[in-house]
Amino acid sequence: ALPSVHAASEPSSSSRPLRLIGGSLPGAPSRRRFSTMSSIKDLPSNKKKVTQYFGMEWFKGRKDFEINAQMIELPKAPYNPKPYKLAFRKYPGVASGLGAEYYYREGQKSPVTYYHLKSPASGDMIAVGATDPRAVDARCIDNYVKEKTRGYATQIVLEGRGVKAYFEPKFPHLKVRLGVGAKVKDLMQYCLRDPDVEVTCNKKGDVVVLHGPNKARVGTLAYRLLKVMTPRLLPYTGKGAHFAFHPIRRKAVRKK
Repeated sequence: ALPSVHAASEPSSSSRPLRLIGGSLPGAPSRRRFSTMSSIKDLPSNKKKVTQYFGMEWFKGRKDFEINAQMIELPKAPYNPKPYKLAFRKYPGVASGLGAEYYYREGQKSPVTYYHLKSPASGDMIAVGATDPRAVDARCIDNYVKEKTRGYATQIVLEGRGVKAYFEPKFPHLKVRLGVGAKVKDLMQYCLRDPDVEVTCNKKGDVVVLHGPNKARVGTLAYRLLKVMTPRLLPYTGKGAHFAFHPIRRKAVRKK
């Protein structure tokens, strides 16, 4: 009699060994895996250092950093209840024209106070005080004093052979020539555009001076004059106009 042969039965799913996926059981909440649980400061790659020529050192490895880009409000310095000193600065009495609307305005980081003094010894002056010294040196007060006393001025410098500005025969008939044989431009309309801005030029004809009460009015007229006096090829030829202390950047001429 032949021996009976039985087919090998496959192991049931219950007897199979469970294989962990991602280091966790199926159905368990997955946790983030890290290559290392140590701090970045303690990593050996952070200690690497290479010395190159002339003793120059290069540090390798990852560096820890802090970022506050996601903070809604940046951290503030703790309040220090120490006794603060009230520092004062003197200004001419004309600065009182700003009035209480400026000196006692709301929303100041360091509230400002001021005293208007008139005496034979000190004359007409005001004293502006604040606990923060930067609040005393305000650009707004300086600009107001300059507007009421000396005003503002700017210079337009003309450069190049044959470039000249002159009055013919007198103010406000301003003429400008931008080169030898170039057509003369009549700029009388710019001299009459703002009655409070005075336009003058020197005898040589290479400097045009504009003087007026404030920066806005002087700067607006000066820029419009400069735009008329500036040719397209100024960076290559150097002939034209520019503001004083702001020369045009020259470019090299292309050679064939």
